[in-house]
Amino acid sequence: MRSIYFLKLISISFSISLVFSISIYGQAQDISRTIIPVDWDVCKYHPVINSKSSSIKPPANVFQKMARGGENCSTFIVDYNGFTPEAQAAFQFAVDIWSNSIESPIPIRVSANFSELDEGVLGGAGPTNFSTISVDGLPPNIAFPLALAEKLVGEELPDSGEETSTDIQATFSSTANFYFGLDGNTPSNQVDFVSVVLHELGHGLGIIGFGGVDDDDAPTQGVLRIQGFIGVWDNFIENGIPTAITSFEDPSAELLLEITGNNLFSNGPITTAQNGGIKPSTYAPAIYRRGSSYSHWDEGTYPPGHPNSLMTPSIGLGEAIHNPGLVTLGFMEDMGWSICGGTLSVPSFNLTTIEVSPNPFNSTINILTEANSADTFNISITDINGRQILKLTQKISNGKLTISNLDQLEDALYFIKIQNENTGARVIKKIIKN
Repeated sequence: MRSIYFLKLISISFSISLVFSISIYGQAQDISRTIIPVDWDVCKYHPVINSKSSSIKPPANVFQKMARGGENCSTFIVDYNGFTPEAQAAFQFAVDIWSNSIESPIPIRVSANFSELDEGVLGGAGPTNFSTISVDGLPPNIAFPLALAEKLVGEELPDSGEETSTDIQATFSSTANFYFGLDGNTPSNQVDFVSVVLHELGHGLGIIGFGGVDDDDAPTQGVLRIQGFIGVWDNFIENGIPTAITSFEDPSAELLLEITGNNLFSNGPITTAQNGGIKPSTYAPAIYRRGSSYSHWDEGTYPPGHPNSLMTPSIGLGEAIHNPGLVTLGFMEDMGWSICGGTLSVPSFNLTTIEVSPNPFNSTINILTEANSADTFNISITDINGRQILKLTQKISNGKLTISNLDQLEDALYFIKIQNENTGARVIKKIIKN
């Protein structure tokens, strides 16, 4: 018998608004930063019977790159406080997995702390703040976690008077029975520290929504927006009909039914593609669990031992998960992160054999394949809210297919899915209309 522990997010509270003018894509743009108040619980655990132990290793290409000391795709700068050498090595191992999975030209700054916490508290992490960004293709009412906001604009966004800002705040229990090994062979009476850090950093990087309830003990309404803003996670959540979570009155009893209806999914196109074409289910139990509900993948869909189980709300004794999983990496790309080459799988053909140009585009898109290709392709374009804008089936002629009359589209970020009708192979790319 082993216990499963429910992971929750660290409590953070902040509120201030700033406006900057910085350079994006070579043009000066106004960046509206809104640091909004948020209240999340730290990680807590509740014992649950589970007889299955499991160990999921890092992605092979990531592990090989780490082993040979290759250059990371992103740089994490960690300020360690109260760490033993073995704890720091385990934390750094989790950091290295993320830094070889996502790309960013801007350092991701993490404050990592060990502290004596309440009984039953493992620890937690979250973004230090969120920022709105007025960039072509990004809706103005969406708040991005600081690390992602900085990646999207290509510059650090420090607080007023500061040269840099911490992007992610992490605190862990100094009394919890953690296993600090790097091998994934976690004893059945310990919690794997690498897995907990990998999970919590995922929240700090953006796997987190604003959805909640008005009263934990006796909720009557669901709530979503903070100071009028939604988080980037919220932008991709819908029910099974499908109706976007953002379509419901906020706050409202109807929104409460959605948040506690066990019927919410992520409609991100890349996320869905990495889940075999099925929109991944999120954790929305009938009894709302602050810090666990809404901001995780569903535990029943991705149980212990599943390759996409890292960002579910629970982890068990003896369970090691050293892999973000393709579904999580797909969502990271949907919300704006770039993925290290080779991390995501694309069947039959890959990004090097399909080219979409020009990008950004105005009224016409050209899809280029091998010069002798004459296959038929199903093509669809969706916006950042998951709405399908265009769908067509067309045959490639001499390795080229042209889609015209797109000038009526709003200037925005879109996803184009190109699927070979004969082989079923597909690829999804981001395109920008301006």
